[in-house]
Amino acid sequence: MGKEVLIVIDVQNAVMENAYQCEEKITNMNRAIHRAREKQIPVIYVQHEYPEGPMKRGAEGWQLHPDLEKPLEQDAVIFKTVPNAFVQTSLKKTLDKVEAGHLFICGAQTDYCVDSTSRGAFDHGYRVTLISDAHTTCSNEHLTAEQIIVHTQHTLTNFWSETTTIDLKSSHELGWEKVK
Repeated sequence: MGKEVLIVIDVQNAVMENAYQCEEKITNMNRAIHRAREKQIPVIYVQHEYPEGPMKRGAEGWQLHPDLEKPLEQDAVIFKTVPNAFVQTSLKKTLDKVEAGHLFICGAQTDYCVDSTSRGAFDHGYRVTLISDAHTTCSNEHLTAEQIIVHTQHTLTNFWSETTTIDLKSSHELGWEKVK
């Protein structure tokens, strides 16, 4: 079945600038991070980057949001340039190293990198749990952020194969030890 791993995607200043329920979502991400660490579940941070602009490595917009629990020495940090964190990165190799089988995913943006990475994980045969109250996005000209989140969760939880699924759990329902 494989070990559990928490993946925190793109919780960066530029990404979170207009994010829906930013403070609440980061609180829930931090809850998941603290619980994972207490249970000794590996935590992997993913950061998006572009060659120029606010998402250039080292730029203020590229930095992790100041309210997010920062990576510790034992946490892996993966840098990516496309929405799916499995593409042209060391994520799969990192997951293989810890013998991962079940990925818990949170972060931003729901309709881009969270969705793409969840689908990538499914395609690689991982069991996926999208932490329902710990991912966010921004409204666009067609849909509100809340509509995007509901639609994405509905779509992803209808993925199924004989060997894996994508399900939803809130940060309060992870089944991990509660924070003291």
